[in-house]
Amino acid sequence: MAARPAEPELVAPRFEHIFMMPVERALAEATKLLVQHGWVLHEMEDPNYLLTEWKSDRIGASSWGWQSDGEHIRYLVIGEPLAERQSVVRIFRMKRVAFANDAELRYDGQSGEMMWKHMETAQLEQSLRRRGAPVDLAMRERDTAPWVELDGAVKGTRDLKLERDLTLRLESKPSLETLTGSLRLTRDEAFFRDPSFYLKRHRQEVQEPCEQKVAGFQPLLRHGLTVLIGEQLGTREAPAAVGNMLCEAAGAGLGVTLGLSISRKEQERIDRYVASAGGPPDQDALLHGDFWRKIQQDGRGSRAVMDLIDRARALRAAGHAVAVVAIDTDLSHGSTRDARMAETVKAARAARPQDVFLVLAGNAHTRLVAEAAWSDDFIPMSRHLAEKDPGLVVLELGYAQGRRWGCDLAPNGELECNVMGLTPGPLVASPPDGPPRVRMLPELHDEGFHGVLEVGTLSASLPAIALRGHEEASPAKETPGAPAPGSAPKVDGTAAPGASAPAPAPKVNGAATPGPAPKVDGAAAPGKD
Repeated sequence: MAARPAEPELVAPRFEHIFMMPVERALAEATKLLVQHGWVLHEMEDPNYLLTEWKSDRIGASSWGWQSDGEHIRYLVIGEPLAERQSVVRIFRMKRVAFANDAELRYDGQSGEMMWKHMETAQLEQSLRRRGAPVDLAMRERDTAPWVELDGAVKGTRDLKLERDLTLRLESKPSLETLTGSLRLTRDEAFFRDPSFYLKRHRQEVQEPCEQKVAGFQPLLRHGLTVLIGEQLGTREAPAAVGNMLCEAAGAGLGVTLGLSISRKEQERIDRYVASAGGPPDQDALLHGDFWRKIQQDGRGSRAVMDLIDRARALRAAGHAVAVVAIDTDLSHGSTRDARMAETVKAARAARPQDVFLVLAGNAHTRLVAEAAWSDDFIPMSRHLAEKDPGLVVLELGYAQGRRWGCDLAPNGELECNVMGLTPGPLVASPPDGPPRVRMLPELHDEGFHGVLEVGTLSASLPAIALRGHEEASPAKETPGAPAPGSAPKVDGTAAPGASAPAPAPKVNGAATPGPAPKVDGAAAPGKD
C-alpha cells in the first residue's frame, strides 16, 4: 500500500478564506472542535466570539496537583459575518507566562514533617474531588492554580493548524446524493429559455471537441480498459477532464463508453440526445427528465455533466464509436444501490467488451474500500466490478481549494443545495494551475485507488436546469451565485477562494421544499483524505 503524504507546511494566509455558510454555523463547528480538544469555553455576550479558559503548558513543577509556573494558553475565536452565506473565522492562540509565589499558601508550622503531611492531605483531597465532585467543580492536573494572576496583556498568534482542521471539518464533509423518488420537481415546460442558455457545440462545422490531452492517460489506453473516476460532485473541472479523456480515447481509434451517475430512467432520453443534432429542442428534451428537474440538485445533474454528454454526442456525430450509459438508480440505497450500479456497468461492458469504459461517480462508489460514514457494512460499486475485472483502474480526483455545487443537511435537518466551499486533504491536494494529468501511484493506496486525476482549482457548476449562471469562470473570478432551478435567478456573485474582500451575498436557493422527506445517499467523501 502506498504511504500517506506528509502534512504540508502551514504558512500564514495572504487572504482570508471565506466560508460559504452563515457565521453561526461555522462557529458551532469551531465550538465542537475546541471541546473535542479538551477546552472549556466562557460564555460570551457577543455570539460571534468564543473564548476558552486558561490551560497551563507545563514548564515548572506542579504544586499540590495545580500548575503554577510556566506558559498559560487559551483560545480566542472571532467569527465575522460577511453576508447571509459568507463568513470568516479566525482562531488565535493566546499565551502568557506566569511565575507564581505560592509560599504563603503552604503550611506555616514549625515542623517540616507537619508541612509535608499537610501537602499530602491537600493532594489527597484534590484527588478525591477530581474523582467524585460534579463536573463544574472537578480539577485537572494541568489546571492553572487559582492564585496565579493572568490579567493584563497577552500575546496572540493565528493557530494555522486549528484553522485548517476547522476548514477541513466544514469543507471536506461527505456529499449527499438526492434520489428522485420523493423529491419535488420544477415546472416541466412552462418557462422560457433564452437562446443564450443553450450549448453551442451543435453549431460547429467540425465537431471534434478535443480541448486538451490529459497527460499520463495515454499509457493506460487499451482495448477493454475500465477506469473509475471518483469525483467531487458539482464542479466544472471533473466532467471537463473526463471529457478530454473520452475524446483522447476516441481519437486513438478506440470505442468508448461513458458511464454517468444518472438514473437509468433517463437512458432513453440520453440515447435520443446522443443520436441527435444537439440543437435547442434536443437539449430541452434531454432536460425534461425527472433527474434534471428535481429541485434538490446534488451536483450530478450539473451543467458540466450536461456538457459532457454533449461532447459524447459531438464525437459520435464525427464518426467515433461512443456511447453514454446511465448507471444509477432511484429505487435503492447504500450497498444495494451500489450493487445495482455495478450490474449496470457489467451489462454495458458485456455489450461492448472492447470499449474503453470511463465511469464518473462520487468517490464513495469508486474507491476500493468497503466502508462509509453512513454505513458500517457498505460495499461500493468498485468492489463488485473488481471481482470481474482485475485490471480495473481507480482514479481519485486531485484538486486545489475551490467551490462546488452540492447538498448538505442544515442544523434544522432540512436539505440545502447551493454553492459550497471545498478543501482537499493532503491525500489529494494538487497544484492549483496547469493542465489536467493522471498521476499513477506505485501501488494501490490504502484508501482504495491507483492514481490521481489532477484538475487544479475547482469551480462550481450549477444545475443544468438553471436558466443563468453558466458563464465560463476566469482564474480570478469564481462562479456566480446560484439561481433556483426552473426560475429566473437572483445572482450577485460569490467570493473567490482566498478573497480578501467580501463579495455580495448569493441568494440561497435549492432548499428543501415542503412534502415528503427526500431520499438521500452518501456520495463523494473528501473528509477521508
